[in-house]
Amino acid sequence: MKKDPNIQIVFIDIDCTLLDHSKKPSRFDISSIKYLKRLINKGIKVFLCTARPYHSVEQINMLSLFTPTGIIYSNGGSVFIGEKIIYKTIMDQKEFEDLCALAIKYHVNVEGIREKDCFLISPADDRVTSLFAIYPENIPPVEDYHNQEVIGATLFAPKELDEEIRPLLPKDFYYYRYHDNGVDVASIPHIKGDGINIVLDFYKLNKDNALAIGDDTQDIAMFKEVKYGIAMGNAKDEVKKEATYITKSVTSHGVKYILKKLIK
Repeated sequence: MKKDPNIQIVFIDIDCTLLDHSKKPSRFDISSIKYLKRLINKGIKVFLCTARPYHSVEQINMLSLFTPTGIIYSNGGSVFIGEKIIYKTIMDQKEFEDLCALAIKYHVNVEGIREKDCFLISPADDRVTSLFAIYPENIPPVEDYHNQEVIGATLFAPKELDEEIRPLLPKDFYYYRYHDNGVDVASIPHIKGDGINIVLDFYKLNKDNALAIGDDTQDIAMFKEVKYGIAMGNAKDEVKKEATYITKSVTSHGVKYILKKLIK
């Protein structure tokens, strides 16, 4: 492994990459975050690339520690450069309303995710509170789900309902279970790699100018669009298999370790 002078942009996941959930409460890898600030000062562009929506990144205080060049939110569902949104998906209103009606039928909740905030369609139940306890953020208010413009949704349904609910949704729906009680749902697939391509096109860069770091299966899509895909030491095995390199764990400041190795 040697330093690559062509790297001009870094895409980096948050959870279990910069935010260590093995700690209670969860803790940011401050050493790696300080190093990302140094890279920005040297002219390297740094984008957070996260499954979290906009409001969630704000609520975990990520942005009070670090101001990235931009953020790819909701697994590629929206892309911000600074404060300006350059891309967002919009879920068809009828399809969202049908999802909510289906959730009510099965006595489960839905979170509608808008550009900068979110809402629940009914009061928080045990599934909602258990999920928000793991990914700390404020439980959103309850609103009417009709006539809403949403980027995507979270379905708070247990695994055992997948076989019943999934076939009742449109075949091309994005349906990604990330927790025993949580499923990301969207009418347009949210893929981190698509968000990366939008950013690279914006800056007129190509994959040889980019690297990405992550830990979960959704991060594999990032690896396919950059020169170096870096798996955290704490990453899932299937992610490590797709990586160019494997760095140290988040607890051992894996982000800082690999960036010092690869970027001049």
